[in-house]
Amino acid sequence: MKIDSEAEFTMFEAISMIVGNSIGTGIIAVPYLATKNSFRTVFFMVLIAYIVNVILHLIIAELSYNNGGVQLVKSFEAELFIGKFQKVFSWGVFVVYGLAIIVGISGNINGGAEVICNWIDVPFYVAQIIYYVLAGIIVFMGMKAVGIAQKYAVIFLIAIVAIMTIGTLMQPLNEIHKPKIYFNNILALYSMIFFATSANQAVIQSVKGLKGNVKKIRKSIFIGFAISSVFVLVVTSTVLLGVSGSLEKELAYLQLGENIGKWAAFLAGIFSLLALLTTFWTNTLSIRDVFHEQIGMNNKLCWLMATIPSLLFSVFLVNGFIFLTRLMSGVVVLVAVMLIISYNKSRKKVGDSKISGRLGSTFFQVLMVISTVVCAIGALIPLK
Repeated sequence: MKIDSEAEFTMFEAISMIVGNSIGTGIIAVPYLATKNSFRTVFFMVLIAYIVNVILHLIIAELSYNNGGVQLVKSFEAELFIGKFQKVFSWGVFVVYGLAIIVGISGNINGGAEVICNWIDVPFYVAQIIYYVLAGIIVFMGMKAVGIAQKYAVIFLIAIVAIMTIGTLMQPLNEIHKPKIYFNNILALYSMIFFATSANQAVIQSVKGLKGNVKKIRKSIFIGFAISSVFVLVVTSTVLLGVSGSLEKELAYLQLGENIGKWAAFLAGIFSLLALLTTFWTNTLSIRDVFHEQIGMNNKLCWLMATIPSLLFSVFLVNGFIFLTRLMSGVVVLVAVMLIISYNKSRKKVGDSKISGRLGSTFFQVLMVISTVVCAIGALIPLK
């Protein structure tokens, strides 16, 4: 199927979109949950999350591919909503799905602002605006600019992790502890790894950027999530081996840098900022496309309309925002159910499965819904 796109990605750029979208603050938080589980459990949870993410994102890619490379809202409209209320349901999903992404972007802006405040002495709201403007310039330039930026960001991230790993191994190392096994902790760990390495928006952008090349789309998904999984394992391992004392949930990698030395602390800060930026670029590009497909206005104007609410939320609803973020698990489950139903209809309508093949069969569709529900529960249950 021929897919129209504003830009064409190289294979490396498509892979980088996926890696960049999945390497966010979630990966930095995984080590904290890893301390509540054995390293063997961490390894198997990463492996399971990789398999599930590959299958799920093959399904997402194929649904988008079957509908010309559009975002999920338009795919739902084409496959799921029929009759005279089609547009009403479409706009309802547009609001809910759009709010979910806006909430995520707002949290991203706050994270970036915290990094900036650690470097320069400015009020937090000023740091939020600085981050939004500097990060937004790339997306404002267009899809190809995001692909190129993601490529170089991933290269830098790999280099930083490699250097930090070498630095860790040159220090006195902690013994790998074996905590008691609790189901709650395993579930929470799996949930964090799964959500941390997911890349729904990036996969759809890769479908567009690769112009519907089925072999390249499939390869970018397998390779992209493999790289993200290795990132999780290496970052988690180095933190557990190199950080003495208790871990702080959101500052684990920064703690590792401080343990090694000032130069490593600086690199850890760069890593955190790049992890935030790569996610910001993909998510705001996605919400721009969602707005463009829904209202048909200019891409740059759609980006402003979609992201300014995120900036306002982050500036004025810093404390009240926590409640909204807890609701996102419910939204994720809702979207997952709608995704599978839409994909099932699309697969039957097309009569073929060029991207997911047997991995998109009914058995795996049901498995994806169950996995998403399990992850949503894992995100909410208390740790032992």
